[in-house]
Amino acid sequence: MVMTTNTLAFALALLVSLALTPLMALLAVRLGAVSDVGGRNVNTREVPRLGGVAVAVATLLPLVLLFFLRDDVTRLLEDETRTVVGVGIGAALSCLLGAVDDVRRVPARIKLLGQLLFAILAYAVGCRIGLVELPLLGRIDASILSLPLTVIWIVGITNAVNLIDGLDGLAAGVVFCAAATNLVVAAIGGHLMVAVVMSALMGALLGFLFFNFNPATIFMGDSGSYFAGFLLAASSLVGNQKASTAVSLLVPILALGVPIFDTLFSIARRALARRPVFSPDRGHIHHKLLDRGLTHRRSVLILYVFSLLLALSGLMMSIDRDWTTGAAILLASVLVFGLFRLASTIARRHSLPPPGGGK
Repeated sequence: MVMTTNTLAFALALLVSLALTPLMALLAVRLGAVSDVGGRNVNTREVPRLGGVAVAVATLLPLVLLFFLRDDVTRLLEDETRTVVGVGIGAALSCLLGAVDDVRRVPARIKLLGQLLFAILAYAVGCRIGLVELPLLGRIDASILSLPLTVIWIVGITNAVNLIDGLDGLAAGVVFCAAATNLVVAAIGGHLMVAVVMSALMGALLGFLFFNFNPATIFMGDSGSYFAGFLLAASSLVGNQKASTAVSLLVPILALGVPIFDTLFSIARRALARRPVFSPDRGHIHHKLLDRGLTHRRSVLILYVFSLLLALSGLMMSIDRDWTTGAAILLASVLVFGLFRLASTIARRHSLPPPGGGK
């Protein structure tokens, strides 16, 4: 029954996304919500944004419809109605904030304030960091730090997904991998709500990718990155307020390793250069791959592979309940990526085609 509900959520979200995304592209053009050409943007033509609205509707609509089905899963989900509704409202408001920014540009401080409020809402409905059990350090009770830690996690993930949204299909594909990881972990842990939500998100993202993969006819925009980032961050914390281990915290971190690492490197890079932390630049990992001569598609595919490796490490860690297994796979992933970058640098210096081809 659980598998049937997840499959239904995925299928409904996929169909809604396929139908709604082209309509949102037309609406974005009418509203003037189109991407700029040049600067830090890699697109060579104007492309409509607001694709995230289609992803949000396609994700949330099946979840609403499923509540009208009287099966064992929906009856169990009714016990978590407060959390489901709260996370849904927070995700919808995140999408709305991003959509307004896509159309009219919202000041950074207003966006940050909105994200903080939505994170507090998620905390209030039960998505929070509680007990943390770390290797060598033992169990730590977050106590009064639970709220700030939860807010930092949700706001951080939301903006990490936003920052990685720089190439056609990149953010949607990376989030799809992360959602799949969360789905498996939720299924293993018996968190039905998270499993159904992740199934719907995956269906919505897959439908969107038909129009977003290079060459994209529509972008996710802030509406999509804010929605997906918030939903992933909040859902990954469901149940963690009672008991959390290093494994349960590291799994979502690994699943979203690409945007998280890219964000941390961006903050460090800007801090060293004495520039505002939120100032845009072309120093992100996807920009570096393009600068090394890789094509748009190959850059995205490389980051897909890296995301899959990180997701695999998270899954292994979750299945074995042993942080060392995931850490070993993570280290191997980092080494593989480092070797690729080294090979690309050598090829560039000697005027050789970079690994994977430069055209």
